[in-house]
Amino acid sequence: MNNNKKPFDIRVEGSLGILAYGDIGLREWRKVKKNDKNRDEIDEEE
Repeated sequence: MNNNKKPFDIRVEGSLGILAYGDIGLREWRKVKKNDKNRDEIDEEE
């Protein structure tokens, strides 16, 4: 069995490639988006 898995960089802006992963891709994109939003809120407080 050949496991040629490559990492996929998920950006806040998203991409059509995420849709190819279906529900898994959307869940991971939402995590990235939420983390970015939290980071922005912390930066505003400083």
